[in-house]
Amino acid sequence: MSKLGFIRRFEPVTSERLIEKSIETAEWIEQYAHEEGDTKYWDVLPGQEQEGAFLLKPTGIYGGAPGVAFFFLRLYRATGEKKYLENAKAGVNYAISRYRGTEDFLSDSDFLPGAEIGFLNGPAGGAFVASRLYEITKEEKFKDYAIRVTEDLITAAHDEDGKLFWYGQYGIIGEGSLILYLVDAYDTYGDRRYLDAAHKGAKYIVSQREEAPVGGYRWYAMDTEKFPTIGKAGGYFPGFEYGAAGSGYILSVVYEYTKDEELLETAKGAATYIQNVAVYSEDQESALVPYNDTYLKGLFYLGVCQGPVGTSRLFYKLYEITIDESYKKFILQLTRGILATGAPAKHSEGYWRTNCYCCGAAGMLEHFINIHKLTGQDEFLQAAKDAAETLIGESTYDFLKKYTNWYTQWNRHEPWKSEAYTGLYHGSAGCAASLLSLAQYLKGEDPGPSYLEDAYKNLF
Repeated sequence: MSKLGFIRRFEPVTSERLIEKSIETAEWIEQYAHEEGDTKYWDVLPGQEQEGAFLLKPTGIYGGAPGVAFFFLRLYRATGEKKYLENAKAGVNYAISRYRGTEDFLSDSDFLPGAEIGFLNGPAGGAFVASRLYEITKEEKFKDYAIRVTEDLITAAHDEDGKLFWYGQYGIIGEGSLILYLVDAYDTYGDRRYLDAAHKGAKYIVSQREEAPVGGYRWYAMDTEKFPTIGKAGGYFPGFEYGAAGSGYILSVVYEYTKDEELLETAKGAATYIQNVAVYSEDQESALVPYNDTYLKGLFYLGVCQGPVGTSRLFYKLYEITIDESYKKFILQLTRGILATGAPAKHSEGYWRTNCYCCGAAGMLEHFINIHKLTGQDEFLQAAKDAAETLIGESTYDFLKKYTNWYTQWNRHEPWKSEAYTGLYHGSAGCAASLLSLAQYLKGEDPGPSYLEDAYKNLF
């Protein structure tokens, strides 16, 4: 059946249409901007105070100003409009203005303090975007800020027997992502001390591994009795943001630079564990990995945080390193696992109405682009286009103001809450940023800048 191209809402996916929706999103976000001098931040959740909310600091990349700045950087690259670059600079300037030094790497939280100070919520996220701005603008203040944050996070860490940690919560959602940040800082600025610190952090992760009953290695991620989606003991997760896939991925990234074989051996062990707990279709074409391996074995997240999008990143990095086709095969099994559920159009228990990058269709969209680039297979480009259409279909459009945004039920344990956040990992900026990645890809251009923890960025 042909598309209803004469009705705007049903026009085919084109770069122009995707950019248009992203501009409409930028206009919606700008309603909630607060400017002072050369700084700017945006309400995390318009109309509600979010200062103390988990992962939603206004200075964090997950839901705050640096994440919105990252979106504006993508929009600048897609359009060439200087005002979007200025917005990106103002968002990072806000993070700079609020920075308190090593104090920002301290936490008195009794729940995941490593997440409180980690890349997604702490100052390193803003420093990462500052580095991307420095690469574009060559303005020294962005470089100076990134280096200051990098030095401070190393100073704030505990170095015990050559192992570096902050609070001992080593997943991507926690302080483990600071190790990835240190590698990026080494790549950007060339200071060997940053790589040495990352190596020590990786050694700490290795020291925390456990032999899994099914084979391979797993990690005890958290006391899940306190976790709102669980509420009982069982802190082992196979997935990315707070599980074995994330820990293995960090180790494999650091291995590429250090050639420390223990890191690679442990990352391979994480992969073995994940493959052994995975559930496969009868024809072996599709696979999904349970959310938790202690219980909830029938719950399958589908996005970045604990689903195939994130989990596949470990396997891509191992494929890059080893050229072992079994890792690439598992990437395709995971990707077809997403599609076999009917996602992103069809929702399920592990893919509720999360219109965001972290655990929703926006992350899937970027993944499908990456897998098309990896394989050249048309089915994955079509999947990316379908994901974009799903995202646009889930959006809310104000016909009078010409604003676009997304409402999301972010918390699986609070399905009655549907709210429109502004942020990157968790909000409308992230949804629009993924549309921009497809817009650029369809034009034959690099869809970046890439997320820090995106393994596939080397494809472009």
